[in-house]
Amino acid sequence: MQVLDYGRSFITFVSEGGRYRNNARLQIESRTTITDTRSGESTRYLFFASCKSEDTFAPMDLFYDNNYDFNGIFSEKEYVIFRTYSKHTARFREEGLWKGTFKDMSERLVEVDGTVLNSGEEVVRASMAGKPLVGRVGLTSDDGSLSAEIEFPVKTMNANDTDWKYQVDTGPIGLPDFHADVDMHIKRMSPAFVAYNVESFADFVVQQPVAFPDTGASVTHYGPPISLPAKTSVISIE
Repeated sequence: MQVLDYGRSFITFVSEGGRYRNNARLQIESRTTITDTRSGESTRYLFFASCKSEDTFAPMDLFYDNNYDFNGIFSEKEYVIFRTYSKHTARFREEGLWKGTFKDMSERLVEVDGTVLNSGEEVVRASMAGKPLVGRVGLTSDDGSLSAEIEFPVKTMNANDTDWKYQVDTGPIGLPDFHADVDMHIKRMSPAFVAYNVESFADFVVQQPVAFPDTGASVTHYGPPISLPAKTSVISIE
């Protein structure tokens, strides 16, 4: 099967609103493919890596004082940008159609051959041999009308070499909320981390506003955990 080589896969968006035209190349963290099972139509969403907010091409003082994490997701037509400050703000999500906001967007995706690992022992041995690993999680909406396949490089792999147990812990990924009533799929996507150690379910923590009961102030953080039925796998790249 083919999986992304995440170390060599990028998106580039073009912006012209600053000092100079900028072709911002961003490494891919994960991809989520949402399929309408009734029509068979699929849309691919590419989650790009985080950076810090910067004054691009400035002569000095390159980072903004009120700094924030900057990452997001692009598809062929849609986008969402996540800006995460020390406190939750209304700027956390910016979403819609990217044309009109960005001059252009392009993908450079490299695919390589991978092999599905069929047992805990195979996963543990591949991990301890230092092989690159890719995870996949398949989800389906309650009514079966939508499905999603989430693929990502496994960054943290826990491996027990006596009982052949493993546990994936990786993110960020783009997790779709199938219960959301939205006019485009990008609006159902949120940053999340995923963990799993069997093939039948996966647990997630989703980035969202988390309030402090004593003060009422909110931060943008991950949690609380949710567990979903899923079809999970671990894939080895030779």
